[in-house]
Amino acid sequence: MNLIKFLLQTIGVITVTVYYSIVVMTKMVGRRDKSIYFHYSRKWAKKLLKICSVIVEVNGIDLLPNGESRVYIVNHSSLFDIPVLLASLDDSIRIMYKKELERIPFLGWNMKMSPFIAVERESASNAMESINSAIQAIKHGESVIIFAEGTRSKDGMLQQFKRGGFYLAARSHKPIVPIVLKGTHLILPKKSLKFNAGIVNLIIQPPIRIDSELTRSQEKELMKSVWDTMNTELQK
Repeated sequence: MNLIKFLLQTIGVITVTVYYSIVVMTKMVGRRDKSIYFHYSRKWAKKLLKICSVIVEVNGIDLLPNGESRVYIVNHSSLFDIPVLLASLDDSIRIMYKKELERIPFLGWNMKMSPFIAVERESASNAMESINSAIQAIKHGESVIIFAEGTRSKDGMLQQFKRGGFYLAARSHKPIVPIVLKGTHLILPKKSLKFNAGIVNLIIQPPIRIDSELTRSQEKELMKSVWDTMNTELQK
């Protein structure tokens, strides 16, 4: 019975992803209106969570700066992190993603057409170009999500942060908003043939303002401070 349910949910996830990918790609042809993509990506994310019976509880939404773009620093432990964020944050969000994801049929093609920012991690010049693209996006009123660990955690524990998100915030003079996701790694555990229904917590922590560019030592101190507060929340 569990296997049948998993297969039905998988078919639902694939169908919804293919459908919204086709809709977005069709509507985006010849147009540069990024709001189209943001609109349909939220609808896709909400459908995905509904199919998998995942409820997101958001805490701290009142902490978000009004009328201002921001850099979200988020922990990363699941493929479901992105749908949870897109469905829960009413914001024009740019996500920095690994360029190799563009090879995935439909989803990857969709991402290639999206306003999201592709990163080739093996190329230092491309990574810096991606950061500069993110800086311009933030200056034009869009927020950026950074998975500061650089890759998914296998056990939900917080890994060490990479520099990119903090450098981006300092260069753009926009606030850092730490977000802790709790429970996403349990939705589809590795090597499991089951989507686990349940509640995911999205916890927004107080924004951190950076009014000037940081020295490398100040940057390291900030990274450690944010890591400590996020890890404390994650352990509760």
